[in-house]
Amino acid sequence: MDSATSGCLHHPGCASQVGQEAILPWLARAAARAGQAAAMLRLWEAAEVTHVQRVLLECAKEANFEVNERLLGTGGRTSPELCKKPLDLKVPEVTWGMKLGEEKHAAALECVQRMLGATDAGRFSLEPRYLKDSRTGQTRWLDPQVVAQWLADGQFHLLVGSIVPDVVLHALGNPLKVQAVYDFKFPCPVTNQPQWDIYPLGHAFAERTQGSIYQEILGSAQVPRMVSPNFGVR
Repeated sequence: MDSATSGCLHHPGCASQVGQEAILPWLARAAARAGQAAAMLRLWEAAEVTHVQRVLLECAKEANFEVNERLLGTGGRTSPELCKKPLDLKVPEVTWGMKLGEEKHAAALECVQRMLGATDAGRFSLEPRYLKDSRTGQTRWLDPQVVAQWLADGQFHLLVGSIVPDVVLHALGNPLKVQAVYDFKFPCPVTNQPQWDIYPLGHAFAERTQGSIYQEILGSAQVPRMVSPNFGVR
């Protein structure tokens, strides 16, 4: 191959440098593409993951406090009795514990988006949906718009066996290159130990835990972890 200087003699569009520092246009474009590819593959550094975990814990605590204050009143706290109490006597199976957990999850996810979205957009996903293809054995990331259309069309069977972890860290723009997985847990009362949910009988993953299924389908570099306001990231 000609040296960059020699090449420049035959390409007027070449950069004006001389010697081996001259850069051919095609080489500049190739380098740019290589740089973009490298950025797409870059994973989170250990220090960055530690920072994210601090943010997740902060968001869990903020959500726990904010929702308690909003739904239970100033200084309101959960108790075993409240957690089991029906939200509406007409629908006894829906308890205060369920309502509080749902609200706190939503608040925590909003907090994460607010805290990380500006600096780390494209490197994490909130509530992404994944499905292992039964024919190929490969894990697929499901486009949210496609999922929304399936739900609108009542095609719930297409989502059987899918998972929706709360927070996934991954390579830039590539939710399939998973590095770490986290789920918020808001036990009721908050002093209870957080636990992975166990899929019920009749479910595609019956009697198995969320954590084990996340690990199996996503194969993340780290074991999936729970985040709770009282017990941190574990």
